[in-house]
Amino acid sequence: RLANLAPPIDWQPGARALAHHLAEAGDSAGPVTLLVGAPADGHAELVEAWARLNGARLLPEPAAGALLAGEMPWSPAPSAHAWAVPRLERGFLRQATSLAGLRNFLEAALTGRLGRGVIGCDSWTWAYLQHALALPESAAVTLQAFDGARLTRYLAATTRAAAARTAGEPPAILAVGSGEPVLVDGDEASTSRELRELAAHCRGQLGLAWHYWRARLCDEAPEGESPDTLWLAESLDEATLPGEVGEESVLLLHALLLHGGLDEALLPEVLPFSHARALSGLRQLQRRGVVSCAEGLWRVAPLGYMSVRRLLEARTYLVDAP
Repeated sequence: RLANLAPPIDWQPGARALAHHLAEAGDSAGPVTLLVGAPADGHAELVEAWARLNGARLLPEPAAGALLAGEMPWSPAPSAHAWAVPRLERGFLRQATSLAGLRNFLEAALTGRLGRGVIGCDSWTWAYLQHALALPESAAVTLQAFDGARLTRYLAATTRAAAARTAGEPPAILAVGSGEPVLVDGDEASTSRELRELAAHCRGQLGLAWHYWRARLCDEAPEGESPDTLWLAESLDEATLPGEVGEESVLLLHALLLHGGLDEALLPEVLPFSHARALSGLRQLQRRGVVSCAEGLWRVAPLGYMSVRRLLEARTYLVDAP
């Protein structure tokens, strides 16, 4: 029931908004547009949806061997059809040889030699590549941040749509602490405290806010309450880092964010310690819920992201834009 009422985000409206933006910009947009998005905020899914809507060629992710050899990660033959790269973060490793290949690709793309293209890029990768390759900010666009009012409208609409699929009425969703309705439509001032705080905590990132929303929703009604009512937990225990975080763990987490996740076999290529030590550190962080692994790809977990970002900022590591 909860999964039905909080389905994964549909990025089609965002893809249509991107298509509208590019159509309005025309030639002034340049040959390539980079869609920059924070982790879990759907930049890759949105670019893939845009490619399907516009008949663009989706370019496959390069093989690890090509990255290590410093080859251009993508080299589409120019044509009348646009191309799309959902995840620029998959096109390099943080080492001189691999960066040279990515530099060649971006120079060819940004000067128009590869034709019209749209590239999705993680905000941490963007921050790093601006530092390392001095990418032009004029080529980048990003999603508008979601304040409490916009987040409320989105969640209310998805709840109504979910109820309509089962020919039912949308349930009341109340805050556990106050018993007040959470999805109060209106301007920012009339938005519920819970969703104002959630939007602020997630720095306006819809994708990240969705993870918190889904984790906090519960359907165990307190005694005397209607079983049809849903409840939003007062708070959620985030994945937390240990009190003392060693430098190896910090380097691990930073590398995962700069690359949008890393394949297990590539860990030694970007870290100054062995594969065994990297895996040991990751498994310790995994037990705390800070990182996750699927099919050999390690990532910072959505519900661990904010604590990791605060740690890296406090240690004066390069972070994505505020």
